[in-house]
Amino acid sequence: MRVIALPWPSRLLNPNARVHHMLKARAVRAYRTSTGVLAGQHGRKPIQNPVCGVLPIVTTRHRRDIDNVMASLKSALDGLTDNGWWKDDAEIQALTIRRPVYIKDWPENQIVIVADEASNEDYMLRRIIEFSTRCRDDHKAAWQQLKALDNV
Repeated sequence: MRVIALPWPSRLLNPNARVHHMLKARAVRAYRTSTGVLAGQHGRKPIQNPVCGVLPIVTTRHRRDIDNVMASLKSALDGLTDNGWWKDDAEIQALTIRRPVYIKDWPENQIVIVADEASNEDYMLRRIIEFSTRCRDDHKAAWQQLKALDNV
């Protein structure tokens, strides 16, 4: 299982954003590159038949559209592909997104992405649900427990 916490995508990546195509292209390139740098997976084998779970973590109660969050993550998934999490993002068997979790004390709005092989999908989804419920009590311990599942 692989776990990463990414910064919230730029507003420019939102499908409802009305921006010049070159400005959006720069934002896509920057988010894709930063995702690859944060992933730092050099030397790991690609996940075969990958499945992904996405958990948005927000620090305000501002309402967010889940479908827009998902569309904003395309460049992040491309960055993980570039970094060798899987050979091609077309191989992803399932992509599950949870409702955003509100954690007032979390440092910033982030997106947690968890990926594993399709045979471990149920286990992965249970860990994400457990993490999202434990975060309300002790988010630091919950994050350490989820990050510990990130196998080397």
